[in-house]
Amino acid sequence: MKNRGLWTTFLIVLLLSTGFLGINRERVQAAGQTGVVTASMLNIRTGAGTNYAMLQSSAGTQVQLANGTQVTILETLEGWYKVSFSFNGESLTGYASAQYIAINTEAGTPSPTPTATATAKAVPITTYRYETTYKEINVPAQMSQKTRIYKKAGGKQLKISKKPITLEKKKKVTLTDEKLVKNKKWFRISFTYKKKKYTGYVQSSYVKMTLKKPANATIANLKKAAKVHTKAGASAPYKKLNKVTVKILKGATVKITKEKKLPKIKWYKVTFDYNGKQRTGWVSSRYVKLAKEKTVKKIAVTALSDAEFEKAMTAQGFPDSYKQSLRVLHKAYPFWQFQAYHTGVDWQTALAAECELEPEPLNLISNSKSEAWKSKEAGAYDAKTGKWKVFDGSTWVAASKEAIAYYMDPRNFLTENTVYQFELLEYQSQYQTKDGINMILNNTPFYNKSFTYKDLATGKDKSISYTDAFVDAAKSSGVSPYHLASRVRQEVVTSPTTTSTAVTGTTSQYPGIYNFYNIGAYSSSNPVLNGLKWASTGTTYLRPWTDRYRSIVGGAQYIGSSYIQKGQNTGYLQKFNVTPNGRFSHQYMTNVEAAYSEAIKTKRAYAGFLDKVPIVFSIPVYENMPAELNPAPQ
Repeated sequence: MKNRGLWTTFLIVLLLSTGFLGINRERVQAAGQTGVVTASMLNIRTGAGTNYAMLQSSAGTQVQLANGTQVTILETLEGWYKVSFSFNGESLTGYASAQYIAINTEAGTPSPTPTATATAKAVPITTYRYETTYKEINVPAQMSQKTRIYKKAGGKQLKISKKPITLEKKKKVTLTDEKLVKNKKWFRISFTYKKKKYTGYVQSSYVKMTLKKPANATIANLKKAAKVHTKAGASAPYKKLNKVTVKILKGATVKITKEKKLPKIKWYKVTFDYNGKQRTGWVSSRYVKLAKEKTVKKIAVTALSDAEFEKAMTAQGFPDSYKQSLRVLHKAYPFWQFQAYHTGVDWQTALAAECELEPEPLNLISNSKSEAWKSKEAGAYDAKTGKWKVFDGSTWVAASKEAIAYYMDPRNFLTENTVYQFELLEYQSQYQTKDGINMILNNTPFYNKSFTYKDLATGKDKSISYTDAFVDAAKSSGVSPYHLASRVRQEVVTSPTTTSTAVTGTTSQYPGIYNFYNIGAYSSSNPVLNGLKWASTGTTYLRPWTDRYRSIVGGAQYIGSSYIQKGQNTGYLQKFNVTPNGRFSHQYMTNVEAAYSEAIKTKRAYAGFLDKVPIVFSIPVYENMPAELNPAPQ
């Protein structure tokens, strides 16, 4: 056959290209390219094969590269790569299994580590709008009559050279705060007197805010729920809609557009949201407190050059063992910002505290895990029977020290999939969208579903989607709706179509009570009932939670005030509380894998727009951390 040689050549080329001759085409072309470690921990050896010894650093440490570590491929061998890389600040060369290294065809060979003399500048990318925290009140006002100023609300007069300070009528002042003393409202004011600046207190009836038009309205909040009147005065008729008296809830935001002084009390004309529309009416000033106004601030986002990123890591105080993983993330997502959260806590001290079993273990794990993941300490394991003590539900047992160390070590999770446990959890409306919430709720009973609840203002039935409920919760609490949705998924979803009884409202002990975040569900024979008991009592955070909306929104308010605003503003810090506030206690979940699991769910919510999002990550750094990463139990 004349064409036999041609067919043979074609067949060999085909087999080579498809890998059937045992040679992967990608690996043949890999030399000189950049690769990224895909294993959770990759052993580096002195030769191409598992029969070779582990490579050791100059400090005598066996070399293992974490997931996401970047390497340069120097040579391809059968099933192995010869690679160069940085390990604990040292440049090394060794051999790694090719199946655990992904080729980064777009990256090429990485540039050498920039020096301090590099002159590359940050590249402006775009501008985002961030919701910020409240700022100090600065409401322009003037004296409505001549009066003296006091040091404190209801206290002694403010004097200069033993003479009381008296301000004249129409004197311009600035309101900076207010207090209620013996049912009388006092304003804290700043003012100029004899060419010097002073602060003091004056009764609110002696001050008139400068409110010339609605655009100059003053932001305020309701200290107590208040019925709205059509005119100023307690005897004025109540404002009604569909024969229902309009009531503004405690904590609601209003805008003061006018004020009127009556013989006993000052009244405010306010605008407010009610049933999705702007309304106006009058309320007594006793129910209203000037707010620390929520504003929107523009923040320029820049992508740092490699040189500037190196300087930023050093300035933040990141140890060398963090840096290579952060470099990989920075290269892929230049908008991301990394902050080192220096705990000031010794690593071994923190680990020992998290391993405590008394009075209850702080960290549990499923009994289905292998032996190495479960504690064999006294009180957690019965050596005679070979069984572990169950502390929660029917399967949750105490986690081993090795398992806790693995999940506590932040360096193990500086990867694209798991870094989100370090994301700051404040609400960021510019990229935390309804689509993202839907992605988190996908494959749960809440996806594309709505529910009916009693409207908080009118008491009438109202329908809302779970997605919109989480948006309302975020606005009310200042907490990321992605975090709230993923937390609900972690806590109460048992399958794509079922949930725990925490959110069904059907338990015989607490009928009609809901607890979407399992707040108060501490470890016991029936933690869900403990949580429902908590949700059924009290008057804070919209309790009792007699419907789904109250639970979702009120629970978010609890999380915001109890965790986010107390410094536990990342998933990691809520699982491992190493903040100064309630250190090693006040931890949201006992599941040692919780922060890791929720991080993966959050990552899914960002799919498709990660490269456009300026996410801020706060990553814990302990004192005296081990040079090597704490490995997963084997």
